[in-house]
Amino acid sequence: MKIDFDREIDRKSTWDLKWNGSMVADYLNTQVPEDFIPMWVADSDFACPPHVLQALWERLEKEVLGYCAPQKPFYDAVCWWQKERHGWQVDPAWITALPSVVAGINIALHVFTEEGDGVLVQTPVYDPFSTIVRRTGRRGVNNPLRQENGRFVMDYEQLEQLAADPSTKALILCSPHNPVGRVWEAEELRRLAEICLANNVAIISDEIHSDILLADKPHTPLLSLDARYADRFVCLTAPSKTFNIPGLKTAVAIIPNREVKEKFDQMQLAMSLDVRNTFGLVGLTASYTPEGEEWLAQELDYLRGNVDLVEEFLARELPQVRFIRPEGTFLCWLDCRPLGLSDEELLHRVVMEARVICVPGPWFGPGGEGYLRLNIGCTRVNLKTALERLAAVLKKGEANGS
Repeated sequence: MKIDFDREIDRKSTWDLKWNGSMVADYLNTQVPEDFIPMWVADSDFACPPHVLQALWERLEKEVLGYCAPQKPFYDAVCWWQKERHGWQVDPAWITALPSVVAGINIALHVFTEEGDGVLVQTPVYDPFSTIVRRTGRRGVNNPLRQENGRFVMDYEQLEQLAADPSTKALILCSPHNPVGRVWEAEELRRLAEICLANNVAIISDEIHSDILLADKPHTPLLSLDARYADRFVCLTAPSKTFNIPGLKTAVAIIPNREVKEKFDQMQLAMSLDVRNTFGLVGLTASYTPEGEEWLAQELDYLRGNVDLVEEFLARELPQVRFIRPEGTFLCWLDCRPLGLSDEELLHRVVMEARVICVPGPWFGPGGEGYLRLNIGCTRVNLKTALERLAAVLKKGEANGS
């Protein structure tokens, strides 16, 4: 079946976060006006895969929506997908169902660390990493990414120094990385893991974007690289970004070490995060199938076309905005620093004048200053309109000498 990713879906009538979320409401002091284009929160505007919707309809027709628990087809689907897509042989006994990857990070932090312990984050990075660390009484330790030969890389030298501190107990890895779009290579992950192993630092690997691969390079599950990593670290993933079903609130933790998994599961119970979403269980099971692979292949082709559009448009209309093609995710990280605008002025122009809602770079922590994150998981028409609006207000700034 040919999927029409150009089809506009009405999201305004669905209590959609993009139109009603706190980040938007706080800044605008209102709901998003009709003529704005929200491109901030990391879900897509595409209709869910037809076979997933069909599975949800069939479940609804059962007429009972009571409490549910994952069964064998759920675990089999996770194992099949990891093997088929990423070459990783997963044992069903390693899997724990979760309400979200973020919930899994919270649980894992309570397993591996105590209040006051240091937790490494590699900024600029998805803000909830730092937020969870702070709210759980842990101490954020920043190991910022750096740019080298036109790409973002990890700073291993600084990481070794920070990991050597006995109070540093964990690292939250974003793989692929949100917002810079890196798909970490196997050797990069090995070097990271060896440093953490040598210093008894646990890795909580957030691999939620692992299926959104835009370059000719694979995603490597960290735990698949070495039995020692599988025995020490935790993988968290979900179908939510891939198939646009984050509202079904279902993710998984993959934990090969039996003792660590038992602690994780007990902590999940203690935090009352063990109740499963009935439709989430169905949605994951239906997503991780050959039909899901076929749908994903078409989605990735469409997203690559969107990246091409961003790259070509910026080169032609806004060459001052530096852009590194994302290797993964449906997020573009725009370096607006050459425009010479403060973050406050940049955000004002983009949101209030262009009427395009992006995530401001500082939201991602140190290293995000002067950047914008643009979500390209949308129709090409909306993306083109948003880019034209951005060019109009940012070119105006140049003409005024800003």
